Amino acid sequence: MTIEREQNTNIDDGEFDQIPQILFEGVSSLKAIGCPGTLIPMTNQARAVICGADSNNLIAAASLLGRGRCLVFAHSDYPYMFINVDVEDRRFVENCRLWLAKGRNAQFVLIDDTQSLSDVPLDETILVWNGECIKNDTFMQNLHDYLRQGGALVCGATPWGWLQLNSGKILS
Repeated sequence: MTIEREQNTNIDDGEFDQIPQILFEGVSSLKAIGCPGTLIPMTNQARAVICGADSNNLIAAASLLGRGRCLVFAHSDYPYMFINVDVEDRRFVENCRLWLAKGRNAQFVLIDDTQSLSDVPLDETILVWNGECIKNDTFMQNLHDYLRQGGALVCGATPWGWLQLNSGKILS
């Protein structure tokens, strides 16, 4: 995978404020899935975009990395709604596709069992990943490069659930 020179991709708060409007155009609500964990956007290129009834209950964040775009959900089951699309979720999924792929008709592709990103076309795919599916360092570096070059990702994880299943480990 080649790394192209990165363009300035910073967007201002006004542009980030438009993301929920794009995602929820024609959508009145999003179904609750499981018991989501907590997300905390940590950079100036990540923002809360979906909250529960309590605005402190962050369900999803949007993030930019290089020229790439990500939607990160606070529960590991949310990404699967992009693979097995229910009728009531169709509009939301299409709106997410519009934002993630910058208007292109990219396809959602599950990568939970994928070992290499070498065959993933940048302009035609939105990666979908249950972030609790363990990946090696090479895969993670390739994913990082893929996103910096303009790729798109939907992922989710339930940190409290992962900690329950992996006693003695910490989130870092």
